[in-house]
Amino acid sequence: MSDPIVPFLGDWILDVDESDFEQGDPPQGGSCGISADGMRIVFKMVTIDSKGERIEAELKGVPDGRPKKMEESGLIDAMVLFVRDDGALVSEARRGGAALMTAVRKLSDDAATMTITQTVHLPDDTSVVDTTIYRRAQ
Repeated sequence: MSDPIVPFLGDWILDVDESDFEQGDPPQGGSCGISADGMRIVFKMVTIDSKGERIEAELKGVPDGRPKKMEESGLIDAMVLFVRDDGALVSEARRGGAALMTAVRKLSDDAATMTITQTVHLPDDTSVVDTTIYRRAQ
């Protein structure tokens, strides 16, 4: 696993109170696990929505900047994962070559906090943005 990815690895707990949700009601809680599987990164997300329902999602990708075909989702057809020059870990969900959703993960200087800015690009050329703050699990 490449060095820029290593600081992101581990378990993260959502800080709901410090986060900003434009895409609906804030969840009750959540977590994000980031691990390495060979050259791939595995993201395991758990959200407890505003009604108390548990939602789980898993995403796997190689952070090489190349689109990976996604067949398990009817909404997107490709995922791109890469590390930006500023050290941010970015994933883009695409359909027909256009980004539908972009998630930018940035670490604090001490790597104890991860801020994820998730932008959903809507068909009317507007966007909604959620900024979530995760604390490294102890």
